[in-house]
Order: sequence, then C-alpha cells, then structure tokens
Amino acid sequence: MLRSRCLGVLLVFLACGTPVVARGDDARAIALVDQTGAAFRISDLRGRPALITFVATRCTDACPLANVAFEHLRARLRQDHVAARLVTVTLDPLYDTPFVMSQLARSLHADPSDWVFASGAPRNVWRLMKALGVVASTGKSGVPDVHSTIVYLLDRQARLAKELLLSTDIAAQAERALGERSIASGAANDGR
Repeated sequence: MLRSRCLGVLLVFLACGTPVVARGDDARAIALVDQTGAAFRISDLRGRPALITFVATRCTDACPLANVAFEHLRARLRQDHVAARLVTVTLDPLYDTPFVMSQLARSLHADPSDWVFASGAPRNVWRLMKALGVVASTGKSGVPDVHSTIVYLLDRQARLAKELLLSTDIAAQAERALGERSIASGAANDGR
C-alpha cells in the first residue's frame, strides 16, 4: 500500500510540468519490433509528433484503460485531422512478444501507420523503459502490476517534449499539447 502511495505521489509530481531531464540511453536509438514484425525505433517517428504509453497484455488494472484511452485518442486525432502517431510498448517483454503485441494491435484494429505496438528483446524494452523513466514492478503472478501510467509526448524530431498523466481526459490533454508551438514545430528542448 505504501509503495502504491509513493508511486502515486511520484506520478502526480511528474505530471505537474516538471522539466524533462536526461535519464540515460537515447530512447530514439533502441531497437524494438512493431506489430508487423518490422524493426522499429523511436527515431522512426520523426516527421510527426507521437504519444507513447506502456502496457502489459496480462495487466487487468490500468493497462486495459490505457488501451481504451488510446483508442479514443486515435479516433479524436483522426476526426480532428491531427497528424500524430500513437505508440504502445510492452511493460512485460518476457511474455508480450512481438506476436502477442500484434494480437493486441489486431484486437484494437490498430493501423501501423498511425498506431504502433512494440516489443522486442527484453533487454532493449527494459533499456527504453529506463531511458524514459518508466517504473514497473512485477508481482507474485509475474505480471507488472504496479507501474507508471504516463503518456510521453514526442515532438516532430522524436524528442521527448512533455509527459502527461494517463487519465480519462488524455484525448483532450494530448490535443492541447500537440497544439503547442514547440511540439508542432519540433523545436523541443533536450535532444532525446
């Protein structure tokens, strides 16, 4: 219980507009695999802003909500003609192989041109999580059942520009953030 409260405080702190700081690896260069089986790197997102979240397919808590929130976000972005990509990366690469993530993508009718689902070598997924500051703890069942629920907003240069707390209002938050000049122009801050 205390760990959940500490994580909640950390998430609120992160969502309150704290500066984005370097955490290690350049997240853009880490090799993953998308739902089509193709090699994928965050750097492949250059050209359009992107929003990234992390889920585990066996999670029964926040992850199904994240998937629904991204479904609504995708529909809203399409309706409003906002050119942005969505990316869902596994929190559980030992179980969520590229095949498992492709099944999730298929169940959500995700078009890889606007919604990428990624997995890959566990060490690479864990490097990406560390580079972005994703927090996850595996429970007794082997499922990451305590984890951060942040949406990472990348500018047009695939640089981390902002972190948003995943919530039922993520579609509106994301559209507002995507409209910010620094995101739209790619004139972000820290080069990651």
